[in-house]
Amino acid sequence: MTLTAAETTRWVDVDGLKLRYHEAGSGPPLVLLHGSGPGVSGWANFGGNLATLSEHFRCLILDQPGFGASARPDVYDRNYLRISADAVLGLLDSLELPSAHVLGNSMGGAVATLFALDYPTRVDRLVLMAPGGVGVNVLGPEPSEGIRRLLDFTADPTRERVLSWLRTMVFDERILTDELVDARLAAAAEPAAIAAIRDAYATFADPALAERVPLWARLRGLRHEVLMLWGRDDRVTPVEGALLPSRQLPNVDLRLFGRCGHWVQIERKAAFERAVTDFLRHGL
Repeated sequence: MTLTAAETTRWVDVDGLKLRYHEAGSGPPLVLLHGSGPGVSGWANFGGNLATLSEHFRCLILDQPGFGASARPDVYDRNYLRISADAVLGLLDSLELPSAHVLGNSMGGAVATLFALDYPTRVDRLVLMAPGGVGVNVLGPEPSEGIRRLLDFTADPTRERVLSWLRTMVFDERILTDELVDARLAAAAEPAAIAAIRDAYATFADPALAERVPLWARLRGLRHEVLMLWGRDDRVTPVEGALLPSRQLPNVDLRLFGRCGHWVQIERKAAFERAVTDFLRHGL
């Protein structure tokens, strides 16, 4: 089965923001949340997995506010994770879904974690792929190499810099075809895409918008069953970040993928899809 972005595109209005999501399949609902990055969208992260996952779940791939084709708030006056978590809540409310499984990648993993902590009855099981904000890097530099390359590109969006950033995302650089790099650059160089990254990251650095208690310090309060997936060779969210949440979360399994960087869903596609399907259908 082949699914396209166009045929799966849906729209929802959340607090006056027109947000795009992609929908396919039937069964238990599964919300998928992309990470950050130049030109990122829900489809760019998970479009390749939709055909398989939609055989088991009603998949809802959301473009978070300001990313992909989704509108953005006029002012980022709260931490971006909260802005996005409210968008997830609005999506579930609009579709009259009392709860859903939630899968988040990188920044999307941080949003998924915050959403589950703040709205525990709205989340069934949780999949976190190299999530941001839940780990602490103690062995490598902070920010990581991948985040530094991302910020370099945002400051000066050239093909050389987007390629430099993409190389930190993967273990096998053969994935980075000219077509993929050109497509990502075209999307990433749009002024709106650059503003989305810049303004979201600015909320993370603003002390006035900081969470009173960081995510990593709240993990013991997350009672859901959690599957954490991490690429052993991740240069964006290094694998050492798995150590704290794998000890603090009460109900968690951790799976490491060899020969894999930050894009588990792409570099280890079949294994990723098997792991997610088995966990969401059967639990830990």
